[in-house]
Amino acid sequence: MNGISFRPFRSDELAAYAAWFDDAEVARRVDFPGTDWFAYVTDPASPAQLVVATYAASDTPLAVLQYDEQDDGGISLLIVLDPRQRGQGLGKRVLAALVAHVSGRYTHIDGQIENDNLASIACVESCGFVRQAEKPDGGFLLYRKPLGVGIS
Repeated sequence: MNGISFRPFRSDELAAYAAWFDDAEVARRVDFPGTDWFAYVTDPASPAQLVVATYAASDTPLAVLQYDEQDDGGISLLIVLDPRQRGQGLGKRVLAALVAHVSGRYTHIDGQIENDNLASIACVESCGFVRQAEKPDGGFLLYRKPLGVGIS
């Protein structure tokens, strides 16, 4: 969809991904990808999936996405956009492509966004995510996007 595709994250990409955390905004919003995290997301028994978003014929990651399968049939999502790509509308394109990519397999997508992250809030709302509570919980707002499976 929209030129964005997904493929599994490769272990040889870990150093380049870790370098994204040199960016102050990325480092402030997301925990650094340490060895415990990498073991969790690459364990075949883990509910986590780790993929990269690429554009067109390029194999270079635009974003790294972790989604964890939930017991209720949905997934919880974390997206980290390459900081060099910020401000170009790619976050919205990546999110819209992921919605299309996982539709039919899950009932919904959940995301927690810090209440001062206005760009991410605008992004998820433009993709049809709905805030689940008016007030933040621990500084985070919960957003949900219902998908086609099990929706009546």
